[in-house]
Amino acid sequence: RVLDDALKGREAQNFEFPLYTKGGERVEVLLNATSRRDVEGKIYGVIGVGQDITQSKQAADKQESIATELRQFVETANAPIFGIDVHGNVNEWNDKAEAIVGYTKDETMGRHLVQNFISPDYRESVQRVLDDALKGREAQNFEFP
Repeated sequence: RVLDDALKGREAQNFEFPLYTKGGERVEVLLNATSRRDVEGKIYGVIGVGQDITQSKQAADKQESIATELRQFVETANAPIFGIDVHGNVNEWNDKAEAIVGYTKDETMGRHLVQNFISPDYRESVQRVLDDALKGREAQNFEFP
């Protein structure tokens, strides 16, 4: 269809499709198809430029698989797991965190963790630990009520 469209003047960019080698191996190709025109502008053919994207496609598929596994791990972990962005706003909140604290993921997402969910007497120390973590200095087994 891409080549037929190019013959009608509708060019295709970044069309992905599989090709099979003589040996039966699947190769992923990224195709750009452009109409060939004569001096009068009439279409007389198509030029297709393909790029083998097999390895990058496999890497992307593997990355997606790892991300899915990590997401399942976080969501089903038997420990509360939360995440914050560089501004201290919640961007991760798993089921166990919800079960312990009572706030749903929807109630916490985008809200400042320390200001909204940490008791006033621990805000300073928790903020310090989180700031250190954001700078690459990790804390282990930090307890707060």
